[in-house]
Amino acid sequence: MIELSKGEYAHILPLLKNLAYEPVFAYSVIERNQSGKVFVDRRENPTCGLIINLYGQYLLTGSGDNESFMNDVVEFLLNDQNHSIYYDLYVSTPDLLFQIGDRLAGKTVLLYRSSFTFELSQFQHLKTLNSSPEQFVMKRMDDILFDKYKNEMDASYDSLWSSAQNFIDRGFGYCLVKDDQFASVCNSYFVGRGYADIDIVTVDEYQNKGLATLTGTAFIEHCLNHNLLPNYSCDAGNERSIQLAKKLGFAKKNDFSMLWWHQDQSIISDYLKRFNYSNTSKDK
Repeated sequence: MIELSKGEYAHILPLLKNLAYEPVFAYSVIERNQSGKVFVDRRENPTCGLIINLYGQYLLTGSGDNESFMNDVVEFLLNDQNHSIYYDLYVSTPDLLFQIGDRLAGKTVLLYRSSFTFELSQFQHLKTLNSSPEQFVMKRMDDILFDKYKNEMDASYDSLWSSAQNFIDRGFGYCLVKDDQFASVCNSYFVGRGYADIDIVTVDEYQNKGLATLTGTAFIEHCLNHNLLPNYSCDAGNERSIQLAKKLGFAKKNDFSMLWWHQDQSIISDYLKRFNYSNTSKDK
C-alpha cells in the first residue's frame, strides 16, 4: 500500500462515488477535519484504496483485483497493533465485502447498518416542538462542555476530535442540561463533504421523555443554517434509533453490510445479543 500525503488525499475521491451510504468519516479525513490516513495502490488515478479515520472507521473502496494491495490490506487489518480498540470496516461493493470478509473469517463479524435520507418536509413539524421542558436548558456545546462530555460520558471523543478547539472549529453539538448535568446530547460524529453525522446520547434516567428529539432537532436546525446536510445511520436491529430517525425527518434508504472487529470479545457477544443477531460468527 502507498500512503498518500495530506495534499494528495483528493486523489481517492473518484473511488467514493455511487456508494449505498455516505461515508462521512472518510470525507472528514480527506478534508482534514479529523485525523486519519489514506492508502492506495498508486498515487495517480488509484484503482483501490483504504481510508482510515483514527476513531476506528475504515473504508475499503475500488476494485479488489490488485492482489498485492489486497494482501497489504489484510495484513494491516490482521495486525491488532494497527488499531486502537476496534474498527468498523465499510466497503464500496458487496463483491469487495465478500472478498475481504472471506480473508478475515474468524477475525471479524458481519453487521447490518441502516442508512437514511433527510426529508426536509418531514422535519418541518418538529420546529414547533423545539422548546426545552421546564428545568432543562438547551445549550450549544462549547469547549468546556465538550471536555465535560468527553470526561464524564464518552472518552472516545478524545480520539474522535483531537481537541476541544478542533471540535469547536470543525464540529458542533447541542445538549440539554439539568442542574449543570447532561440529560441528552447530540454531537457531530464526523463532518465532511457537506454532511454532518449525528450522534445522540440520552442519560438513562431521562429516556422516553422526548429529549433526544429536542437535541436532534437543534442539531438539524444548525445544519440547515450552515449549509450542512444531517446524516443518520444505525444498526439495522436498533429499533429505538430507527424510530428516532423517523421522528427527526429521516426516511430509510437501505440496509448494507459491514465488518466489525473489537479486541474485547465479550463486547462483541453482548452487542450481538442486544440487537438480535442469531449467529455471532456471521451476523451483526
